[in-house]
Amino acid sequence: MQLDRYDKQILEILTHEDLNLNELSERINLSVSSVHRRIKHLIESKIMTNLKREINYAKLGFTLHILLQVSLNKHDSETFDSFLEQIEAIPEVINAYLVTGQSADFIVELVAKNMEDYSEILLRRIAKIENVVALHSSFVIKKYDVFNCYNMLSRV
Repeated sequence: MQLDRYDKQILEILTHEDLNLNELSERINLSVSSVHRRIKHLIESKIMTNLKREINYAKLGFTLHILLQVSLNKHDSETFDSFLEQIEAIPEVINAYLVTGQSADFIVELVAKNMEDYSEILLRRIAKIENVVALHSSFVIKKYDVFNCYNMLSRV
């Protein structure tokens, strides 16, 4: 799909700001119906996913943000599927990535209320999942939004 300047502006703005259709249409000088149609087309083309609001977990009391590297002892689709099914049952897990080039098989992003809460999640739930052989936690100190969509899209 070829993106025009309006599609690129929509993508750039939505990667940084949470605007409603009226605000977005005013910003890029298109009608609300045109903006809506373009967003729908971007979603149907799988260039962007459904509009999703980002949750501020810290405001909800989840003060720890963790990136957990998980290594499994088997590397087949059944093992991966089973792991994902079990990890999805843990409410504090907010993302999971199957990765290469690491000593881990998955990077799991999760939140916890405090260190005691995280210890409970890690030791009593994640470490008990079948085929998990190693866990390595990294704590997010601060998140920076550095994704510069428009410059990347200018290369498309």
